[in-house]
Amino acid sequence: MGKRFVGWLSAVCCLLWAAAPVWAADPGLQAEIEVLKERLAKLEAQLSEGKIVPPTAGEGASTIALPSGLQGLQMSGYVDISYLYNFNEQNNFGNSGRVFDIEGNGFTPHAAELVLEKTATDGTPIGFRTDLFFGDDAEVFHSTGFGAATDIFDLQQAYITLRAPVGQGLDLKVGKFVTLLGAEVIESPANWNFSRSYMFGYSIPFTHTGVLATYPTFGEMGSTTLGVVNGWDIVDDNNKAKTFLGNVTLGPWNNLTLSSNFVYGAEQANNSHDQRGVLSNVLSYTPNEQWAFMADWDYGHEEDVIGSTDNASWQGYALYARYAPLDWYALANRIEWFNDQDGVRVAPAAAGAALAGSGHGDVEFFEWTLTNEFKLSEHVVARLEYRLDKANANVFRQDQGAADYMNTVAGELIYHF
Repeated sequence: MGKRFVGWLSAVCCLLWAAAPVWAADPGLQAEIEVLKERLAKLEAQLSEGKIVPPTAGEGASTIALPSGLQGLQMSGYVDISYLYNFNEQNNFGNSGRVFDIEGNGFTPHAAELVLEKTATDGTPIGFRTDLFFGDDAEVFHSTGFGAATDIFDLQQAYITLRAPVGQGLDLKVGKFVTLLGAEVIESPANWNFSRSYMFGYSIPFTHTGVLATYPTFGEMGSTTLGVVNGWDIVDDNNKAKTFLGNVTLGPWNNLTLSSNFVYGAEQANNSHDQRGVLSNVLSYTPNEQWAFMADWDYGHEEDVIGSTDNASWQGYALYARYAPLDWYALANRIEWFNDQDGVRVAPAAAGAALAGSGHGDVEFFEWTLTNEFKLSEHVVARLEYRLDKANANVFRQDQGAADYMNTVAGELIYHF
């Protein structure tokens, strides 16, 4: 549009020169034309220097002028719909142990998310981010003390960022934000698989409310993050203690990145003494544009959570591989083992009566997931996934009672922008 604008001005000048024989005989008209030529020359100079921004739309189009505090605002989001079929269940009891894909058979509107973000930089050291989330998934990662647990709306993130002029730059984040732990995230488009792992759902928290500080401790080769928050998936703290978060990220070095994270604090209501802690390590390796690999290991421990006297532990391993031979197609594989050693993580939230009636406290879960991803357009992605779940106890529902296995097939459609 800038070139068109300059061209238009040049054309006007040419017409004036072409008409010279007509106006040369009139001194008054000639003076007016000279003034007009000077003004056009100034406009061309200002346009070339960027002092004037030409219109970017056609005639009559309206524009929105952002307030000065919103300059640099970015908007993104996605819509996520799926259909899942559980071969174990014909009565739609639900998928035992699953995280977001909990409906046994049918369509699910998982998410409609809108993100508004203004990044803090050295030039503009104050920014913010809000994640407005609608859909069935909001009930899963909902934070206690932030509306009803059955709401299909959640303010997933709402924080202010500050860039402090300390050394190479200290980044502060204050408000509600997603956790540092784990290889997977809440937003489906950012994951390699449609379904989430047991570790993502039961080993680590989803969100925190508090403050984080990140510093490039190792320069371009890594950073350190420390934070103080109210706790796991809560906005209003349920005791007098605070929870501590930490992260050390090294890399990439030869396409290899290591992220080591921890969370530690008292999480039981009205109990500021018994501590819960999780260590999460994620190793990622991207040798080329076609292949990518990840490995995730979590270990968790909580004091006096069983009958108020006994401790509990849990841990898990997950291996991921993604192969993208074509621009429009990718194949992702996940293999996971998760040990809910004392039956305190998965049992209350997901397996319920099936696990409680099994007589097993130490339950091991295994799952293998294979996901086909198809890029239908720049903004549309479709996935077709098969998943097999196994356990050492009859914890999965089926029409005839319970079983130690579960098979599902799912299709997912995502529009992202």
